[in-house]
Amino acid sequence: MDRRIWTTLQLFAALFTKVPMIEARCMLPSAVLLIVYPAVMALWPEQPLMAFATAFMLCQIARFLLYSHRKVRLAEGKWLVWVCLLFGALFLAAQYPIVCQHVPSLVSLGFVILFAVDALDGSYKTVRGYWPGKTFAPYARELTQSMLVLHLTYILLNETVIKTASVEGWMVYYAFWPVVHHVLLTALFRSVFWLTPQPGQR
Repeated sequence: MDRRIWTTLQLFAALFTKVPMIEARCMLPSAVLLIVYPAVMALWPEQPLMAFATAFMLCQIARFLLYSHRKVRLAEGKWLVWVCLLFGALFLAAQYPIVCQHVPSLVSLGFVILFAVDALDGSYKTVRGYWPGKTFAPYARELTQSMLVLHLTYILLNETVIKTASVEGWMVYYAFWPVVHHVLLTALFRSVFWLTPQPGQR
């Protein structure tokens, strides 16, 4: 039993070792968020909500521009989703600044619905759209289920940070969220590839 526990711990630790570095440009929207907020606060110290809304809007614009230049195959309809999310974020930031903190939860909820529908109808088209190719195709079902759980975790994590941290604390969390997502996604893929039987052995 002790050996099994030790092996399990080693496997769990291996999920988070030698994680590939995240691309520096993926952190540019986060840099915009963390730079604009204190800059606006310095100009208008009595307007923290305006500073937050401005920083959040510019962060989303930077993220949209970043993804618009990525030469990757995207899932069907993703461009429309991104445009709707961008304009929705801008409207929320202008009208209800604090509600913007819940935008990541709403995005994750959208992905939960997508992956849940794919899991129910057996198409797994969202995973196949994001990660095409023969390497990922045999694991489409497991990846769909894992991504559903991952985004449910993101919702719980974001809402917990909102409840327990200040606006400034939440912004730090949101700024480093791409790193958290990169690490967890890498661990998730390793889990699926290591623990799922090879095709033909199921």
